[in-house]
Amino acid sequence: MKIHILGVPSNLQPKSQPFKYPKHNADYGVEQDFYQFLVNHQHLTVGNPHEADWHYLPVYWTRWHLLHDYGKSGKAELQELVDQAIVDGTRTFTICQYDDGPLVDVKGVVQFLASRKAREGIDIPLLSTPHKQPFFIPRKKYQASFIGRLSTHAIRNDMACVLMNRPDTFILDGVRTARYFVRRTLSSWIALAPRGYGGSSFRFFEAMQLGVVPLLVGDLDTRPFKKFIDWDACSLYVSNTADIPQALEKHSREKLEVMGGVAQDVYRSSLAFGQWCHLVLKELADRMPQEGGCAEVL
Repeated sequence: MKIHILGVPSNLQPKSQPFKYPKHNADYGVEQDFYQFLVNHQHLTVGNPHEADWHYLPVYWTRWHLLHDYGKSGKAELQELVDQAIVDGTRTFTICQYDDGPLVDVKGVVQFLASRKAREGIDIPLLSTPHKQPFFIPRKKYQASFIGRLSTHAIRNDMACVLMNRPDTFILDGVRTARYFVRRTLSSWIALAPRGYGGSSFRFFEAMQLGVVPLLVGDLDTRPFKKFIDWDACSLYVSNTADIPQALEKHSREKLEVMGGVAQDVYRSSLAFGQWCHLVLKELADRMPQEGGCAEVL
């Protein structure tokens, strides 16, 4: 499979954004990571758009919208520049981390979304800078834990209400240091990862990186690459907060220990920065017509 990187003006790839989230995160996300992946694998790219199986629209959507008052301004300019860049929308794709998506008409472009809020779009991981593992791993103390703001989505407050009388569950409404988050997560068998404003959760993938079983709570199952990853082997999911207690008791702690190890392995091999990009190529290969074009991927 060959990919043509569409030409876009430099202002569609801002050098930075006004703030970082989560707080420990570097100013780097999946939008920059996929572009860098193609730069590092130039054998996948071709300069002539007519020789390519797919066209990649390399807009840094998140940085653009954060620099334009969370998408409240700049959309007319963005729309014009995107229209000029797209050659054939039927075989173009883009990578978008911004919770609300591109916010402009991308004319049939395949959207890989890190925090999908609608039915449309292909899920990819919502990644942040990996945490440092402490030298001494704390012993397990909680069946499940959550540290973060409860106000970003109603489902988070509902979750807290459902679990408020459980002494084996730790929930903290607020922001703490990365070190505090890591130690509390590692002391838990399960990391609660309710959706926020967007449909996904950074902490879902942070938990995997740390080797703790993540439990996604949300109306949309945004766990990525379901065709290629056995999510039942390394994670939990409920669409209704009333089902959380049952999910917490679904597996023995011995089983959760194994699942946490699988989650960490899956993160390292398939979801970490640079690694998830290979699964995007597989998704694109599956969407190509059977005849014509070379579907071989890395």
